[in-house]
Amino acid sequence: MTLWDYALVAWTRPGVSEVCLQLQNQHGQCVALLLWRAWATTEGRQVSGSTARRAINLARLRESKINAPLRAARRALAGAPEGVEAARAAELDAERALLEALEALTPPAAGVRFGGLAPGLATLMAAWNGSRIDALAGALASALRR
Repeated sequence: MTLWDYALVAWTRPGVSEVCLQLQNQHGQCVALLLWRAWATTEGRQVSGSTARRAINLARLRESKINAPLRAARRALAGAPEGVEAARAAELDAERALLEALEALTPPAAGVRFGGLAPGLATLMAAWNGSRIDALAGALASALRR
């Protein structure tokens, strides 16, 4: 399954979107990066330290230059329905492009699972911005398994 397809399915699972938006809006986390890590774990793709650093650097660049400005524009256009829809579509396209770029740098599946999902998410959160939020990492991992 591609990362984009995984993200679309994951987003519909009970609790996933709520936890992801809480992590993004209240804790400054990158949802695409967290979904990438969950997908890699689910697919049996090993995420080494160097792969994680490359993913973080890629996500930081795209988040700061593209995704966050689009998100801010969408929020600023809250009173203009046509503008919001155009901004939402552009934001979704940017998220998809980021997920595709993250998938491209991930090694192929090795056919085995590499560690638990919640600890991997918590470690990635800490590497992203210094916030290790174990409770929300566990909540996201649980929601993704539903």
